[in-house]
Amino acid sequence: MFESIEHKDYAAKEGGSIHITDRHDRSQLMIIVQFLVRRFRNKINSGEPKHEDGSIKLEPPKSKLRDCTISERTVCDVHIYDIVSPKKVAEKGIKRIYYFAGGSWQQEPSGQHWSMCARLATEIPDTIVSMVSMPLAPNNPAPSSFPWCMKLYRALLAEAQEAGDKVILAGDSSGANVVLCLTLEALREDADNALDVSTEQKSNPHPIALMVISPSTDLTRKNADIDKIAKHDPLLTPDVIKQTAKAWHADWDPTDRRVSPIYADISLLAKRNIKVHGIAAGCDVLAPDGVIFRNRCSESNVEGEWLHWEKQMHCFVLTLPYGLREAEEGVRWVIDVLKE
Repeated sequence: MFESIEHKDYAAKEGGSIHITDRHDRSQLMIIVQFLVRRFRNKINSGEPKHEDGSIKLEPPKSKLRDCTISERTVCDVHIYDIVSPKKVAEKGIKRIYYFAGGSWQQEPSGQHWSMCARLATEIPDTIVSMVSMPLAPNNPAPSSFPWCMKLYRALLAEAQEAGDKVILAGDSSGANVVLCLTLEALREDADNALDVSTEQKSNPHPIALMVISPSTDLTRKNADIDKIAKHDPLLTPDVIKQTAKAWHADWDPTDRRVSPIYADISLLAKRNIKVHGIAAGCDVLAPDGVIFRNRCSESNVEGEWLHWEKQMHCFVLTLPYGLREAEEGVRWVIDVLKE
């Protein structure tokens, strides 16, 4: 649990439904990487994103795909890139992981995202991992993008149900935020329409699980512990996360459940038996709110596995291409959880 802020404020419920793996180690190489990230973070976090409206057509880097084949399709005018392992994949009844890459709701997937998704595709049996190119800010902030993504959610889940496939939604940072918000809002819509979300037969289809890495869960950015963590975070700053949150929620209130999942009815996940797995890092200004969300999942009897790794930075698993031990072990943890 957190070493740099008051531990008791974030203590998990004893005997709760969320199982937490706590780690506190850090390699010498990661110390060096974090030093370099801190040195160059102004450059990393600078620049105005420039891209077209709507779903961006991506160019997957072949060097990151680990001999996987990739095919593009379009659903609800959103480009989706299916990453398929060179190993034989079952023709039906497969697992589909739809990945929403982080990037402050403004940046397209990086090479690190493609590398990790290819790793998941090759090591989780009978699984296709699909990169989703959702509409992004500033062209398409949440009031424009979220309803579009909700149509996509419904279409992808209906398609999977017809094929007999199981769906997992996954993402990191802002992408994890979208994954949580879409699922919770879809469940709320079903419940408001008098559908019994606890049974597959009486409601619309939903994913079996979510995997959220360093999720952004509260766009108000009012948690006082954000400032306490800030001096330990080599990548993000309070100002950066406030600016990116505003760019995404735009005219919507930051407490709107469609942009801040911490204000949604989390118990709906338990009613539908949707597992919520995740990763939190101790040197991440987004982690305090992420841990609050995780604990509320436990209080609502939502099941899941979580890795809490102190001394690590935001989305540290994305350093996988650079050979860091923590990234390798973190991604291995994700694979083992999603294999179940």
